[in-house]
Amino acid sequence: MYLDFILKFTKKMQIKKSILLLLIFSFSCFSQNKNLSKLNDTIVGNENLPYNKGLIYDNKYKITSKNTSQFLENKYSKGILHYNCEAYFDVSLKYDVFDDVLLFKPSTQIVLETSLITKQVDYFIINNIKFKKIENNSIGDSYNIGYFEEVKINDKINLYIKYRKTIKEDLKSDQISYVFYDYKLYYIYYNTKLHEVTSKKSIINLFPTLKKEIKQYYKENRKQKELNIQIFYQNLFKTII
Repeated sequence: MYLDFILKFTKKMQIKKSILLLLIFSFSCFSQNKNLSKLNDTIVGNENLPYNKGLIYDNKYKITSKNTSQFLENKYSKGILHYNCEAYFDVSLKYDVFDDVLLFKPSTQIVLETSLITKQVDYFIINNIKFKKIENNSIGDSYNIGYFEEVKINDKINLYIKYRKTIKEDLKSDQISYVFYDYKLYYIYYNTKLHEVTSKKSIINLFPTLKKEIKQYYKENRKQKELNIQIFYQNLFKTII
């Protein structure tokens, strides 16, 4: 009996050790691939990489008021760009939310900032937020093509957030100036299609068999809905699906 226990314990330890080594190996491979990719980009030069084939960007709204702008952030941030099925790391990116275009600026000032070709962008990540390009055939005629924040819910469903901005001319300013206002639209990707989420009724229409659970969740989480609608939706779909 004692010998059997030792053999079983040894076998379990060997399995755990194998899993640990596999995880270490996988992480090491990812790090090596990332480093090799960055090294290759450095050798080739950012100015010669495929994603630097866009159009020169012309900012039509350079002067804005009330500390607003058309960008997600009015500065360039190092991010990850997945362009034409290839991953590029530490790329200087800026997202123009109003015109829904992604901008790139190389380290050298010889090349001006450019707007990347949207059809070639698979997704990009800046400030730990992943924006995925989605085609119009998923959501009907509301949009042609655009970027949506992707939030993983579970294996069955994802939450997608469309960032939007409206613009008004600032009549109080002495010069031509603009003010931008933010808002967001929420969608879930379910059964190979995007569905806009606007109310409790819209969710019940998508999941009629879960009507009771949806109503109960809304009843118990009213405060959360008022404080943070995104977290509310995330937790709702985690709970019912």
